Amino acid sequence: MATARQHHYVQARYLDGFLAPGNAQLVCYGRGRSKPHRSIPDGIATQRDFYAIPNGPPGANIETFLESKIERPGLDALRRLVESRTPPSVEDRISLSRYIAFQEARVPYTRELYREHMWRSFEEKALQLETNGKSSLIFQNVAIAEGIPVRHSEPYEVTREDVEECLAEMNNNPDSFDLEPMVDLANDMTKFYVSMNWTVLFARPSTSLVTSDCPVFRQFDRPGGDNALLRPDCSVCCPLSSRALLIMRSDIEYLKVSAREGVEGNGHTLPPTEFRTVSDQGVANFNRKIAAYAHRWCFSGTETGWILGAIQGPSLRRKPIFVSKDGGTMVQWGRDDEP
Repeated sequence: MATARQHHYVQARYLDGFLAPGNAQLVCYGRGRSKPHRSIPDGIATQRDFYAIPNGPPGANIETFLESKIERPGLDALRRLVESRTPPSVEDRISLSRYIAFQEARVPYTRELYREHMWRSFEEKALQLETNGKSSLIFQNVAIAEGIPVRHSEPYEVTREDVEECLAEMNNNPDSFDLEPMVDLANDMTKFYVSMNWTVLFARPSTSLVTSDCPVFRQFDRPGGDNALLRPDCSVCCPLSSRALLIMRSDIEYLKVSAREGVEGNGHTLPPTEFRTVSDQGVANFNRKIAAYAHRWCFSGTETGWILGAIQGPSLRRKPIFVSKDGGTMVQWGRDDEP
């Protein structure tokens, strides 16, 4: 765990897995910086009071929750998967899926976007309530992939009092009002990741994988379009260590089996997990993607010249465009082609 005020948004013990043998420091490449520096994992990927609980006593934060409920079981499952090279148990698949989902949701990049989205959404609701002169409104969330609605929530009521309380909370705690929604978001993504087809790629001894301050990233079979997890050509990637990288992909055939077993009440089939060794060139290709999708930092076990050049330009994690549409705030995820 981090010290009392410096909170890790990438777990230090996860970063240990990218250290070169016999070395206690990682090489840290900052976006737009002229040279790298070295640091132990406990000293990087931290931010002051990043998980401080709104309105809580001094020093209160959710790091204990993250460490005991997410990091410890998730990292144990990760290490068993890499070391055994056998399909995970149900418990390990859930623990690692949750670990990766929280890693995706907890970083500054994602939290900044989610806070902005929440701000705009509640300001829009407040405007509608003022314009209509009503005490409450009915809303329905819709998930979009490639401009097509693919998932609808149940309609729900939002009162003027609810909106005013949320806006007051945002004003009073602008850097931490999103903690509870962040946990909800990660739990929702966990359900996706558990049901996906997993492929674990292993690097040869002659090369190694790097990681970043945003280790989880998405890639797509087709260029352009949005960044939606619900796209059928979406794969979710996460380097597990310097030796292994996990790719999670929707498996239509498994979803059919799962749906049938759910109806029959005898579900027992797990999604497939495949293990492959990737070529040195394949590792190099993934490393370039990891660096390209880093937000501000890329971490390597050894000093590698190409990373410094690769991380000079802007991140492919460009900020989305928020637009008001049909009484709500919609996110348009313009996506660059992959490196």
